[in-house]
Amino acid sequence: MRGGEAFFSSGDGWAEPWVLDVELIESLRFGPPAGLTDLEVAVALTRLLHHDFVSHGTDGKGKRLDDENVPVVIKAHRAVLERLALKPPTWPFRTFDGPRGFGTYWRDNDMRGSWQARRDCIEQILGPTRDALEDLQELEYERRFSKRPSGTFKNLIFAADGENRRSCCATR
Repeated sequence: MRGGEAFFSSGDGWAEPWVLDVELIESLRFGPPAGLTDLEVAVALTRLLHHDFVSHGTDGKGKRLDDENVPVVIKAHRAVLERLALKPPTWPFRTFDGPRGFGTYWRDNDMRGSWQARRDCIEQILGPTRDALEDLQELEYERRFSKRPSGTFKNLIFAADGENRRSCCATR
């Protein structure tokens, strides 16, 4: 689920290379799908939103979301982050275009003609969330791999006893 590919079907490969599984995204508001954790889902949604907003604000290549489904993804993202007890980002826009879109926002906030300014804007919105998720991933890693057997170690010496005991050099 690295970049959110599990949220899509492959579409027709031409006009619609990516088709968002809206039903799956909406279900994320109530819990993660079987076999995944909220942390994994939150990371994938954060990457998806980051990628698509940066893409829209720069060259537009590789964008998988559209104005209709961006709000659905943002709502799912918020719900998953809240289950993880993280503060969701505050979005000053809800879509790519239109009166409440990223395009209008960047034009109104001196980001015309600057892809870097638009990338910085998205980083300011999603960077703290990404950092908090990375911290949670690190805690999960430490918790998973710091578990040791309980009790104390003892020296145990195993040796054969009785008639079956033989030396490696014994002859018959």
